[in-house]
Amino acid sequence: MKLWIDFLTPKQLLFFKPVWDEAERRGWRVLLTTRRYREIDYLTERLGVKAYVVGRHGGGDLYSKLKCGVNRMRRLLELVNSFKPDVALSTSPEAARVAFGLGVPHVAANDSPHSRAVAKLVVPLSVKLLTPWVIPKESWTHYGIGRDDIVWYKAIDPVMWLKHLNLNYIDEKLRNEISERKHTVTIRVEEVQASYIMSDKPTVLEEAIAKLSQRLKDSLIVVLPRYGWQMRYLKRRFKGLRNVYVVAKPIDGPALMKLSTIFVGSGGTMTWEAALLGVPSISCYPKELMDVERFLIDFGLVIRARSEELVDLVESLMSRIDEVKARQVELSAKLWGVMEDPLEAFMRVLEGFHSKT
Repeated sequence: MKLWIDFLTPKQLLFFKPVWDEAERRGWRVLLTTRRYREIDYLTERLGVKAYVVGRHGGGDLYSKLKCGVNRMRRLLELVNSFKPDVALSTSPEAARVAFGLGVPHVAANDSPHSRAVAKLVVPLSVKLLTPWVIPKESWTHYGIGRDDIVWYKAIDPVMWLKHLNLNYIDEKLRNEISERKHTVTIRVEEVQASYIMSDKPTVLEEAIAKLSQRLKDSLIVVLPRYGWQMRYLKRRFKGLRNVYVVAKPIDGPALMKLSTIFVGSGGTMTWEAALLGVPSISCYPKELMDVERFLIDFGLVIRARSEELVDLVESLMSRIDEVKARQVELSAKLWGVMEDPLEAFMRVLEGFHSKT
């Protein structure tokens, strides 16, 4: 059995790693491909992942995204054709197109139907789609896949790596800064170069970060940028504010979450990750609610707020943080109790292609 996995983002690397670990344990041959991307570069080295680096991130404009995608497909074609996989697994438009063109069954894994550009390019070319059970199948069928080809797993994606990977590294300087403060508010700025946002601003949370640094003087405000240019801008912007720490190098998210009093995200994976770890979590996602986010809000594990409401909300939560934290831990444990291990669902689907080879 030969399996090809293509991962484009840090989340995809973390999500798929338990799958290829299990595949290799079973004696399958696995081809791993990725692209040049700041946080992936860190994680592949940190986790000892040996993957072919093919192409790079396309940046924030449509022309560059398309150009990088086309070039990447051309390079993947030769590599994948020589490997001759029995099945491909990805969330990648390039992988889906190459697999389809070579007659290789493509299995998609996706929890983001709101990312329409990716879904339009990946879902119609996939023979199966694995997705969290809280996302209605109707959110996917209009992209061109049948209901019977959508496989639900009863979990949200961070369960995969929180259960199977030991992510505990944090820079010693940051760890010391956290230990010297009474509380830590961690803020993950939005994915401004994603196709579903495409903003020319470094972050809409800039003003809120500045206000929090003034109103929570006993707290450390840790800011997690996504890109090098974003990090450099934020470092200049908050230079001189001694309780604002802009993280310069990628770190293990769960390690930081466990040291955080409150987490603020812009929707997406780290917000859900923090919520599952029992950290009071706020989402300032600027677009329409995502299905997973809506589920966590309804469950009581995430609070949604506009950026202009953020400072008052954080202050309110901090004023009764022991009560808020206890409730978050209780709800997190309750959710963990009803979810399954996503790895089992993935291996069941992939095994089906093993029997055909």
